[in-house]
Amino acid sequence: MHYLDYHEQIPHRTGDFPLAYYFVDESFPRYRMTMHWHKEMEIIRINRGSMRFFLDEDELVAGAGDLLTIGGGVIHGGEPEDCVYECIVFDPQALTPGIESCRGALWPLMRNNVYLKNRSIEADPLFRASVDRLFTLAADFGGRSIEMLSAIFGFLHCQLNSLGAAQMRMISERTWQKAEQLKPALEYIEHNYGQHISLETLAKLTGFSPKYFCRYFRTIVHRSPIDYLNYYRIECAAHFLANSDMNVAEVAMHCGFSDSSAFIKQFRKYKGTTPKQYKIRVQAASSES
Repeated sequence: MHYLDYHEQIPHRTGDFPLAYYFVDESFPRYRMTMHWHKEMEIIRINRGSMRFFLDEDELVAGAGDLLTIGGGVIHGGEPEDCVYECIVFDPQALTPGIESCRGALWPLMRNNVYLKNRSIEADPLFRASVDRLFTLAADFGGRSIEMLSAIFGFLHCQLNSLGAAQMRMISERTWQKAEQLKPALEYIEHNYGQHISLETLAKLTGFSPKYFCRYFRTIVHRSPIDYLNYYRIECAAHFLANSDMNVAEVAMHCGFSDSSAFIKQFRKYKGTTPKQYKIRVQAASSES
């Protein structure tokens, strides 16, 4: 599995319980959330700073205290700004095997994105309590499965009962199909980012002409295909600089840059520093922690 999977194969579990919790700050290897998707729902709470989210064709900025629920299968990513946030990833339908009435009730949340501002959460004490309980238990699970189940479904129940139509960002069938068509191109980048990738190759995977593919890609990913390919390569390169013994030239070659000067230029563009300076900084931070 690659460091940055578009279609995440990571089993989001804690032991045998189908839920995973992540506390994310600048030291987290995936601090910048590259575009990806997974079958599970994801709940994100912003603790500090802000993050610009990209959700299929949608875009929004969330600030401290805001809550975002992302439906399963939605292509999403985010650009943090001095941000600390928490994520809970789980499959509610895996928690209700064979109970069709529950699966039907949960379907609206599985096919919607829900964005709640902090002031809306604070205005509903019961919902706020359900959010706090869910994140507190997820952060310190300790095998308390029954209590965790209670917290999950308590949160989902409160969210379904508290939401107004304006707060539900419905994923239209057209948007859903467009995102599905784009996924083969994203998967191809994931598996081949270290090789030469042409625009024509990516367009062919989606069945569109290169011109239409570029326009279509930008509506979902909010970058041009080539810009995103370089961005993705640099994110992979940053990971290898921080977590391997490879030098700058080796990382450049591994991530699809045959010219070290071009690699340094692109790295500075996306990271605001040179690869060497970045490696020194993260190693110094690691030794201090």
